Amino acid sequence: MKRQVSIAVVGYVIVISLLAACSSPKIQPVAAARPARLLTPLEFSSFTVCTNLTKAAVATLMREKVKVGSADADAYLFLALPASPSANSNPAQPPGLPTIGQRIQVETVDQYVAALKRGANPFTTFDIAMDSWFRSPAATLLFLSQAHDSRRSLLPAKLLQQLPVSILGYHGSDQEAELRQAAMTGTTLRDYQLNGKLQSFQSAATTLKFESAVRRYHLIELARGDFNYDGHEDSLVQVNWHNLEGSGSGVELLLVEALANRPLKATYFPLP
Repeated sequence: MKRQVSIAVVGYVIVISLLAACSSPKIQPVAAARPARLLTPLEFSSFTVCTNLTKAAVATLMREKVKVGSADADAYLFLALPASPSANSNPAQPPGLPTIGQRIQVETVDQYVAALKRGANPFTTFDIAMDSWFRSPAATLLFLSQAHDSRRSLLPAKLLQQLPVSILGYHGSDQEAELRQAAMTGTTLRDYQLNGKLQSFQSAATTLKFESAVRRYHLIELARGDFNYDGHEDSLVQVNWHNLEGSGSGVELLLVEALANRPLKATYFPLP
């Protein structure tokens, strides 16, 4: 039976009813204290969350069933533990290709995090598609579970445009060296757009879409709060990319920090 898969992250699906119910907040840099807060709605199987959340509410949501883009009976069986070493002794198994072991039923963020801690991963294309629906709510709730209210914010109003170009990723050693050098000098996505290296900019309060010569990008700011406990507001950003030619795609989660008189710092926000 052919699976019908809807991938929000890779396919850039826009849920019109969701956006109508949860408009993007307007964000301005401020010096006063700001609460840790949700910026992008969270979708669960039977409801959507748009409002700011207490720590108790975050803990409750981590036990709620996450919405995925498939009605298949096994849609929530997308993570599997690697098989035992003896299973990999099959000479017919291609080198470096892991053998799938026990599959794990995952419906909530708590279950997802626990499975990742056990070493479970998505293996097939369908698994990866279903996994993409969990990455955003898992990262958002983990961020908000740890973030404090911030004493001040140095994040710019158009945060996503000011991210360092190093977030673009690279296709070879030459491009890697170029991006690293550009990031060291404070070159931003907006700078690359102005000099023609990025096109088709579509910017909103918490989203940014654009294209490079080889990829299409969709950036989403998920939440804000003082995550590293230095008193300054930090941001959680999701970077979705898809190759313009071929089927390659990916999702990255970034912790963005701002310090006085320094470029924005973007580091990977690891899931367990």
